[in-house]
Amino acid sequence: MTDVRSDRPGPAPTPTAAAAPVWAVLLVFVVVSAVASPVLVAVQDATGWPTSVIVLTQLATACGALVVWALWRGRVPAPVVTARGWSRPSLVSLVAAAGVGGVVLLVAALSGSRWPVLDPATLPAPLAVVLVLQLVGAAGEEVGWRGVVQPALETRLRLVPAAVVTGLLFGLGHLHVAAAGPVVYGLFVVAAVGLSLLLATLTAGRGVGQRVVLATVLHWMVNLVLLIGFSGGDESVTWMLATAAATVSVGAGCAVLAARGRNPFGGRPPGTTPHLVTGEPSDLGTGHRSDQ
Repeated sequence: MTDVRSDRPGPAPTPTAAAAPVWAVLLVFVVVSAVASPVLVAVQDATGWPTSVIVLTQLATACGALVVWALWRGRVPAPVVTARGWSRPSLVSLVAAAGVGGVVLLVAALSGSRWPVLDPATLPAPLAVVLVLQLVGAAGEEVGWRGVVQPALETRLRLVPAAVVTGLLFGLGHLHVAAAGPVVYGLFVVAAVGLSLLLATLTAGRGVGQRVVLATVLHWMVNLVLLIGFSGGDESVTWMLATAAATVSVGAGCAVLAARGRNPFGGRPPGTTPHLVTGEPSDLGTGHRSDQ
């Protein structure tokens, strides 16, 4: 019988593209977002769109994310996907948004403050239009923060530190809040970190696309609770203290539960070591390991 085996080597396996450096991704994201922000301010001034309807600078981080995805298509680092499904995180998001409103009410009662329910007649546009544009604004922010920054940081940090860094960048980037004074600005940053903890726990272990969708909806619901339930508040220290107390208590509470293995949103708990994958903006529940 003739031996048909060959000693010739077979075709070499196709190499997997290495994930982009996290520092480079974050640098490009921050620079592009910073450049886009004043351009969007100029557009808002030129068009006369009221900021009570939409703040166009909310789209600056979406610009940063789009450039990152264009430069490193299929190579943007993100942790491995360990959680899927929509029902549980969606339902718990409703409870979390209500919890934020409840804490604000508690602070208002304790401090003797009063922020009235929104009167739609005071809005410069129909309420339905405002609600839709508020959703667009939340999406513009979350495409960047939960679509690029948070997952990239999770490949180098545990979940909670990554959320804190993301929240700090998000909060400090709202430079216009500084006009209300350093105390209000500082409390706003604290509130941003609290919201980031909440959104990070919500999106833990999920694909990049699902992270963006879930975070956008919860961010939008929190904004609506504050807008409709309290007329958007004001620029006082008491109001900012109330929002900071609300987001930190709910966000930290969810993170503590998740750290004990009881994540209310169903994702993997904070503190686990992430595995490097490449995130895709269209991914709604799957991840591709880049270390295989």
